[in-house]
Amino acid sequence: MGSMDWKIPVMPKEEGERRHRAIREQMEFRGIDCLIVAGHQGNYGARTSSFRYISNYSMWFDDEYIVFPLEGESFLIAFNSAHYDWAKRVCWIPVKTRGISGARNYVNDIVAVVKERGYEEGTLGIVDPETMPAYVYSGLLQKLPRAKFVNARDLLAQVRLVKSPIEIEFLERAGECADKGFEAIKAVAKRGAKDREVWNAMESALTAHGAEPPSFSLYASGPFEEKGINAPYGPVDRVLKDGDQVVSEITPSYGGYWVQLCRPVSLGKPSDQVKRTFDVHVEMYHKTVEMFRPGIVYGDIDVKMREMAKENGFDPNNAFSVQHIGLDIIERIPKRTVLRPGMAIVNHPWIEYPPGKGEWGGHMIGDTYIITESKPKCLSKRPFEMTIQ
Repeated sequence: MGSMDWKIPVMPKEEGERRHRAIREQMEFRGIDCLIVAGHQGNYGARTSSFRYISNYSMWFDDEYIVFPLEGESFLIAFNSAHYDWAKRVCWIPVKTRGISGARNYVNDIVAVVKERGYEEGTLGIVDPETMPAYVYSGLLQKLPRAKFVNARDLLAQVRLVKSPIEIEFLERAGECADKGFEAIKAVAKRGAKDREVWNAMESALTAHGAEPPSFSLYASGPFEEKGINAPYGPVDRVLKDGDQVVSEITPSYGGYWVQLCRPVSLGKPSDQVKRTFDVHVEMYHKTVEMFRPGIVYGDIDVKMREMAKENGFDPNNAFSVQHIGLDIIERIPKRTVLRPGMAIVNHPWIEYPPGKGEWGGHMIGDTYIITESKPKCLSKRPFEMTIQ
């Protein structure tokens, strides 16, 4: 295959330089001499988010590492020669490997680079403890006893909080994929079809239009009165019947950037219970859109959602609507964070059903939005409605 035959979504070098400057600015504020960044394919590939943000490269097997110093050249340690060959095509930083997997030793490689950079007794930021395997962390503690280790997950989270124009472009492409996924659901979710057929059509459509497999998509079908709107993690062998509701949380990634889309399908006229629950979701959704303005406090939106749930007779304790998203499926940010232009946030209200009991929960409708200086931008072009067929 010629070098120009393959095309994958990658970020330009200038974007990498922007990110590296921003990361080092935060490192200097925090007094961190060097970052040690872990990545692997956990959480449907989302555990490679910080690793990919720094390097422009994502592994497909095993854990891999980046040593990112405050001063001097960064270093990426790949799993084997095949990973190295791919990484060097797209990576913004130098890459090394030990060849065959049995010969590598990540701990020794990381320690060697840290010592070469002169940070053996420095402050080392781990990005992040939730991703780094215990064997690597314990090995670093043993081999770098005079270093100070700190959790630097929040450092990358702050840098990633506001998306650049090219990141928003990737999110928009992911939004296009999500729309195609719902179109596939709508086309196949008919009486007599199997759950697996609907799921397969959705997942195939996402991949065909540029999404990275697998998606993090949730799907469920059945009579609303039996199990509400709670979605399991995948399809089953049941056959769709008249009176079923088909609910989904379509979550594709384009170039590492995730979005979510929720649209319900009703096979036949929805019951009064379904319509009432859907109407409450819609009410919460529209109020959230009203609050998607710069200067609004992130957590205040959920406070309003709990008030609305209570007013409608639903349990207010676990009602919400917002989720920051982008290079990770769920980018956790503090509730006191103030909304700024460039943030990517999912608006998918959640209430627990039935009223007063809270036995089931889920999202009936939702979209991904970009916060702007004025009106927020929705990344879906799908009609805002329940599909009845």
